Amino acid sequence: MAEGGNIDAGVDVSSDMTGDCIVIRSCEPCMRKKSANTASVICKVCNEHLCGPCSHLHEIYKPGEHEMVVIESVISTPVEVNMKGMNICQEHGKKIKFFCEDHSKLCCNTCAFKHRKCDNVDELASISSKEGQELQHLNKTLLKLENEIVSIMAECKLSEDKLSETTASIAKHIDEMRDRIIELFDKAKTKMIEEADTFKADEMKRLGEINKYSSIVKENINELLPVSSALVEHGTPQQKYIMAKIIKEKIQDITSNITEQRSKFFTSTVSLDFSKQLLSLLKEEGIIKLQVERHHTDVVQTYSTEIQELSEVKEETTNLNKDCSTDSAQSAPNKPVTMELLVSVDIKQTGDDKNEPILSGLDFLPDGRLVAVDGWNCKCLILDDRLQILGTPFKFNTRPYDVVCLSQSELAVTTNIKKVCLLSVSPDNVINLTRQISTSTKVFSICCMTPTHMVVSTLDDPRPVRMITQGGVESDFDRVLFNKTYEHEESKCTYVPSKNTLVLTDKYAHTVYMFDTVKGTSRAVTNDNIQKPRGACVGPGDTVLVCSEAKNSIVHLTVDGDILCTYHVDMQLPYTLCMKNDGSRLVVSGCKQGMRKLMMYKLS
Repeated sequence: MAEGGNIDAGVDVSSDMTGDCIVIRSCEPCMRKKSANTASVICKVCNEHLCGPCSHLHEIYKPGEHEMVVIESVISTPVEVNMKGMNICQEHGKKIKFFCEDHSKLCCNTCAFKHRKCDNVDELASISSKEGQELQHLNKTLLKLENEIVSIMAECKLSEDKLSETTASIAKHIDEMRDRIIELFDKAKTKMIEEADTFKADEMKRLGEINKYSSIVKENINELLPVSSALVEHGTPQQKYIMAKIIKEKIQDITSNITEQRSKFFTSTVSLDFSKQLLSLLKEEGIIKLQVERHHTDVVQTYSTEIQELSEVKEETTNLNKDCSTDSAQSAPNKPVTMELLVSVDIKQTGDDKNEPILSGLDFLPDGRLVAVDGWNCKCLILDDRLQILGTPFKFNTRPYDVVCLSQSELAVTTNIKKVCLLSVSPDNVINLTRQISTSTKVFSICCMTPTHMVVSTLDDPRPVRMITQGGVESDFDRVLFNKTYEHEESKCTYVPSKNTLVLTDKYAHTVYMFDTVKGTSRAVTNDNIQKPRGACVGPGDTVLVCSEAKNSIVHLTVDGDILCTYHVDMQLPYTLCMKNDGSRLVVSGCKQGMRKLMMYKLS
């Protein structure tokens, strides 16, 4: 605390000793604004020390008369400043009177005695007058440091508030996601029940027709049987002869009717097949991740912590363009594969073939058998891993286009008469027609979207791709917009379920379109290696493989449209292809007339 004269507690001084000294003062308004400027004048009326700019404002904004005096003209005043013990030696409790330059140590009398052998021990009275300017600079530095620490404290408070706000919102976000999932299940439940009821109604109608015709046959038998039984025991030879001829003729019709009804009869059941993604999700414990970010001036550190699992720390520096996305880090990057030719067969016209075969549709059964449809000869074939035909091919009454395997023993085949044929395949390679689904438009290629939904490309329809269930319910992609109608052989499609990506090839635009069916976004992929793209299928790691017909090659792409690799195939005009479920085999067929081939590759 200052004593004497008009000096108050807000002054800066260079010594605590009693006597005449020059007091270096700071501008009081500037100090209140946390800045350091030296006062040049003093208002004797207000007793306030001011710098030049503040003195002008002082006279303008404070009412009354003001007498400004230059500080240097004020007569020095004897002062004594309380240094709060900082001028006392902490070791000996005595006043500090010396400074040892050799050890940079302030000394009392006792300390000075210990430092008597040092070369530079000076008495403060002889050197302290030189330190006034330095103290002024140090005082400014202290003010700046004070401003900085106050700023840090304010930022801490803001950070606390932000952290509390974001922590409080976690439960809300989880509840919102739970409600969305429940809504999805409710919609799926309603849809499944509707499809099951539709399927049940169709099956009950079919079974009713079988039962109706069977009842008629039974009535015919019951009409003949009593008479026949009586004649066996009591009839005359002439009666028996007549009855035998009648029954013989009737039995042929009855047997034919029974055979027909037997071929139409099969037991139907319904069940649910949940997607692999859902089942995998239910097995995971850390399905929700806590995303924590710590922001510094130039660096963002991202910590991705899975609940109940070890923390994995990643750092992202914007200047170095490092991408530390925690979503993409979960999956390995897509990479090219190696294709090794295992089997190659020439497709020749044989037996009852009326035309040179063209295998327009291919797919693998889960057990590894290959299914193919011959579009020109209206056949469905089963082949082994040496591409040899197993069993007897199934014969259609119309031209088939494409095929997809729905389960271990079920196939769906598109045809040229607005129908999708559902076929059953036995373990011993017997193929039977189960039923037919009528479609409202012409359909061409076909693939699986879910266990119950198929995706088909269309012909002469402004909706080039549609969805259809096994119960025959048709629907469109809500978030996908198309702007083109395709004719026969101009476009084919496939679907990548895990990526929600619809793939559509455009032969004459030399383009492969990738549609995100959830986000509603799309990409048009063009490249010199993509020339007349035809068939497409899901590739390894949920990538896409496309036949580039004009380049005699297979193009390997990601769903983001990046080309991973291009593979040349030893055939003319590759037309369609399919990959085995485990990703180990790829089969490709060509459509060059007179040079048609079917090839199987090993993928690694």
